[in-house]
Amino acid sequence: MLTGGPVDISENTAATVEYRCVLVRPRSSQLLAVEESDQHRLPRIHIPEWTRPAEELQKVIRARWELDVLVLETWAAGHDVPAFVVAELLEAEQNSFFVEFPVRQFKGSEFSEEDCQHLESLLEGRTKIPFSRLGWIDEAMSWIESATGASFSSKRNIAQWNAGGGFALLSTCSDDGRRYWLKATGKPNLHEFSITRLLSKSYPDFLPKLVATNTEWNAWLMEDAGAPISDPPSAAELVPAARRMAKFQIQTTDHTVELLNTGAFDQRLSVLSDHIDAVVAYLIEAMARQTSTKAITLSRVRLLELGEILHQACSRLETRNIPDTLIHNDLNPGNILFNGTNCVFTDWSEAAVGNPLVVCERLCRLNPSHRESVQAAYRQCWKNQLSNQTIEEALVWMPLLAIYAYLYGRGDWLARTEVTSPRSESSARSLARHMDRAAREISLLEAPCH
Repeated sequence: MLTGGPVDISENTAATVEYRCVLVRPRSSQLLAVEESDQHRLPRIHIPEWTRPAEELQKVIRARWELDVLVLETWAAGHDVPAFVVAELLEAEQNSFFVEFPVRQFKGSEFSEEDCQHLESLLEGRTKIPFSRLGWIDEAMSWIESATGASFSSKRNIAQWNAGGGFALLSTCSDDGRRYWLKATGKPNLHEFSITRLLSKSYPDFLPKLVATNTEWNAWLMEDAGAPISDPPSAAELVPAARRMAKFQIQTTDHTVELLNTGAFDQRLSVLSDHIDAVVAYLIEAMARQTSTKAITLSRVRLLELGEILHQACSRLETRNIPDTLIHNDLNPGNILFNGTNCVFTDWSEAAVGNPLVVCERLCRLNPSHRESVQAAYRQCWKNQLSNQTIEEALVWMPLLAIYAYLYGRGDWLARTEVTSPRSESSARSLARHMDRAAREISLLEAPCH
């Protein structure tokens, strides 16, 4: 339900996730195993919860066993049972710490019959997901070499950020020192391919340079565009990023229909307003199921009050006729890249169309101490399109409206009939508490309405 951006885990405790490592040499169907108490089992590792699994797994395997691997797939094995990670060794190096056995050797002790069949389909290339197949990275590197004209003689410098389920995000460096990023998306983010291609074509100055696309993989290749800004960002990083984003948004005001048709989510005020009652009803049910005593519980009456305030916010701002623009709904420091002279924006899986000042609020939250400077940058950029009164009223409502827009997200979750997960409900309750604080702290009912 809740997509994009960091997840609030105030109702959870710090934890790690255990993985059983299915390590496979190139062009092999044998798995690496360790000997323990006269038995052989898959090696195990732990990574922090709430982190990128592919990135952490690759790092831990390298640190623990000095093995360079490419994560192909992960899957959960059941309640209170370690998950699986399937990883291909990028080089056929030997390691005396391990012995090799076929998949079926572990049936019963490590794998169920279903697990065995799933793993064999990956190793034999029978999966429909290209990035889960053994050896797919060789095809990818050939494509990258063809698209860039550069040579890549080693796969050891491949760094992963995402893998599994039809998704891939990795970077690699050519022999002459140029870095490139490969990204591919699966369901439910297939639209990011089209959105990225459209934005790169229409607004190339605001995204990393697009080098090539692969429609079969739903993948694209980008030039490296610099390092992410600091977390939290300094004023010297955040204010220029705000100016760039505001200018980017202004350029999109006449192209919102095209953006929506390409896959951007609809977060226009009229749409947000139409779904307030349904979201509040969900929050009432989710809050009633809260078991944590560490976080406050909002009453049904207070949630209904928040719904009325949200209706008021949308109604007031709709009368201001602020043009809808492109919105970046996952605007964290990692998605704002700076090369020393210019910044660009990446990761458009949560792209939407809506009120531009929602993004101003999201930028402010990256470092609240620079709120006034970020807002000043937006005022300056939008002064020819909006009156001062309109901007000021919108900025008053944004701390509340931006949280609600994030909670609403893609909006598709409201039509689902299945029960949402405890994690989703926990996140929704946390966002409701943030909305409650926003409503109280900024005196929304006294917002100017000239």
